[in-house]
Amino acid sequence: MFGHFLLAALALSYRFGSGSGNPPPGGARVLHFPEPDSTLSWSLLHTSTPDLNAFTACIWIKTIRTTSGPILSYGSESCRRSIELGYSPVGHGYSVVLKDVSVLDRNSRAEAPLPADGNWHHWCVVWSVAKREINMYRDGLHTLSRPVNVTLIPGGGKWVVGHTHYETTPDCPPKHPSFVGFVGGVNVWDHDKVDIPGLAICANTNEGSLISWDTVTKTNFKVATYKEYC
Repeated sequence: MFGHFLLAALALSYRFGSGSGNPPPGGARVLHFPEPDSTLSWSLLHTSTPDLNAFTACIWIKTIRTTSGPILSYGSESCRRSIELGYSPVGHGYSVVLKDVSVLDRNSRAEAPLPADGNWHHWCVVWSVAKREINMYRDGLHTLSRPVNVTLIPGGGKWVVGHTHYETTPDCPPKHPSFVGFVGGVNVWDHDKVDIPGLAICANTNEGSLISWDTVTKTNFKVATYKEYC
């Protein structure tokens, strides 16, 4: 059953022309997080993280479900939810948590959220202590700025795709939903000076200084992988 679903998903994934965003750069590895969202599934990214005064995180996602669930999560023993970028069925269709504080609310205004339309979309979140704000981009276009009073994010933690990082153990009964859909092209920089419009095109090969999706080692749990071409 799962194999038939994955083959169908792969077939659909090559119909690139119908999407408002391009797929991840050719040959990039893509992760499939299965339904239902109560299925604990995740990918641990192995990288060393210093204390952060700024970051830029960019992700390609594709989903047809408006279920809530973390797309990218980072935390450490001193702060479990240092960074959590997620999909949410309310408000904008996405959520951002920095150091345990949700920095979006239902009154925040932005252009349309990441749509659950079965097409690839590119999402970036930029934050810095100096500017005291976050900025979000969808498919290369700036969609939202919000003031954020968040100080240094402690290093030494771990990054997880598809679920909150502190539940990423096979023996842990999940208390939070997993992301449902497809994720690829996760790149993270330890600064806020990134050409984001240039990243939202298929031919771009710019890699994150902190996490480079094509080279970072991944440990997957109940996640299917394949290569996507454009």
